[in-house]
Amino acid sequence: MHYSHAVRGLYSNNISTLTENAFAGLESLEGLDLHNNQISTLTENAFAGLESLEWLGLHNNQIRTLTENAFAGLESLEWLTLHNNQISTLTANAFAGLKSLKELWLYDNQISTLTENAFAGLESLYSLLLQRNQISTLTENAFTGLESLQDLWLYDNQISTLTANAFAGLESLRRLWLYDNQISTLTANAFAGLESLRRLYLENNQISTLTDNAFAGLESLKVLWLQRNQISTLAANAFAGLESLKDLYLQDNNITTIDQGAFSVFASSLGKLDIRRNNLQVYRESTFEELKYITELYSDLFRLCCVVGEIEVCEPTDAFASCTDLLKREILRILMIVIGLSSFIGNLIVIISRRINKENRSTVDSILLTNLAASDLLMAIYLLIIAGADIHYRGRYAKVASEWKNSFLCSFSGAISTLSGQCSVSTLMLMSINRAINIVYPFSTKRLKRTKCKIIIGIAWLVWLCISFLPLVANKSHVAIPYFGENYYGKQSVCLALPLTRHRLPGWEYATAIFIAFNGLGFFVIAASYLTIFLSVKRSAITANRRQRREEEIKMAVKLGFIVFTDFCCWFPIIVMGICSEMEWWRIPDDIYVWAATFIIPINSSVNPYLYTIIYMCKSERRP
Repeated sequence: MHYSHAVRGLYSNNISTLTENAFAGLESLEGLDLHNNQISTLTENAFAGLESLEWLGLHNNQIRTLTENAFAGLESLEWLTLHNNQISTLTANAFAGLKSLKELWLYDNQISTLTENAFAGLESLYSLLLQRNQISTLTENAFTGLESLQDLWLYDNQISTLTANAFAGLESLRRLWLYDNQISTLTANAFAGLESLRRLYLENNQISTLTDNAFAGLESLKVLWLQRNQISTLAANAFAGLESLKDLYLQDNNITTIDQGAFSVFASSLGKLDIRRNNLQVYRESTFEELKYITELYSDLFRLCCVVGEIEVCEPTDAFASCTDLLKREILRILMIVIGLSSFIGNLIVIISRRINKENRSTVDSILLTNLAASDLLMAIYLLIIAGADIHYRGRYAKVASEWKNSFLCSFSGAISTLSGQCSVSTLMLMSINRAINIVYPFSTKRLKRTKCKIIIGIAWLVWLCISFLPLVANKSHVAIPYFGENYYGKQSVCLALPLTRHRLPGWEYATAIFIAFNGLGFFVIAASYLTIFLSVKRSAITANRRQRREEEIKMAVKLGFIVFTDFCCWFPIIVMGICSEMEWWRIPDDIYVWAATFIIPINSSVNPYLYTIIYMCKSERRP
């Protein structure tokens, strides 16, 4: 409320006492600002003679008690601010005479008790702010006389129990804030008399049980917040009386059971239901099927989206799966099997052939290529696990989605997929750096030796093994790292933790650091290495005595370059999409996300062995 004239500002002085008739002669004054003084007591008739006053600011003082008739004579007052004082008790008739008052701010005081008739005479009051006090109990008739009240702020107090008829007399109340209290029980008829209430905020309390008829009398309620409580069961009559409810928030409780008929009372009105981050185990599908008008459903169970059918928003979504199959696209099933088998066979041939070939198996290039094949072999195993799970769950996936995504096999496959990708990138980095050093400094004594190469590769495998499998064991009792959530790899049916979606799931920073930051750095190093090779070849004058050796190094660099290039083509789009997603520049369509995860990333593990080793072997056999 703003007043442009007839306002007296006496704030931020050292006023400690207001004597009787202190403002005599100011009959036309409309606003009086006394905040940020040292006033401790309001004497009787302190504001006598201010019959035109509409706004009175007394916040940020040291007022401890409001005596009876302290505001006598302020019949035109509409806005009274008393927040940030030291008021501990509101006595009966403390606001007597304020028949025109519309807003009363009493938050951030030390009020512990609301006595009967404390607000008597405030028949025009519209908004009452009592948050952040020390109120522990709401006695019957505490709000008598507030028949016009529409907003009541009681959050962040110490209220533990709501007794029957605690809000009697508030027939016009439309919004009630009770969150951040200590309420443990909602007794029957706790909200009786609130027939006009539209919004009820009860989140972040200690409510464990919703007794029958706890919400009786709330036939006009539209939105109910009950998240972050300790509710374990939704009984059949838990929401009796909420016939008009449209939005219900129940996330972050410990709900394990939903009885048949728990949602029946608002089956024809509920449009939004949020039951995420619970532990739902016992329920009947018919409980959700009867919600005919629901448009938004948020849960932890993909199966429920199949139960309610096509609606505007249903989460969790799964871009890869359908209600019947783990992989909903037939082409993806075929590609996953083909790429998986091709990669498995090709990389296995590479590893075996290099172990058999005694001449080449101990060279640095052979060690690096063998490790690249080993990491690509892990990707093949991942693909075959997912393809096998799709075949196993074919036609019934929705019913076992939670079982699969929470299984060890799903988490294990996600971990080896991460291990495969990161070891591949690390190996390619080392290959590129080694090749650049050999070409730019052909006679250097600091070339990468076999022993040093094995040590570096071993350390890389050990580091990525720990990083990849850490989320897998993070929810074990002896490790207990809540950062990763309960199921880091099981967010999607294909068990990947790629940071390409708009959702900020637990551990998303971890995934971003791995797949975007490290891989981005890796391919920058690879690009810099090959740029160095190109510039060195172009600018240097090749002498006769080192021409042959340098040409051999360049040929090897070209061969390895094909492998690097294909890996770059696979990973660079992922890095770009990840950056765009994290910066919220682009919402990646589901189809692109699916193809990126199931085709673009794995394809290089299948192509690598055929690009170099197998082709090289075939060429060797054709030599005279």
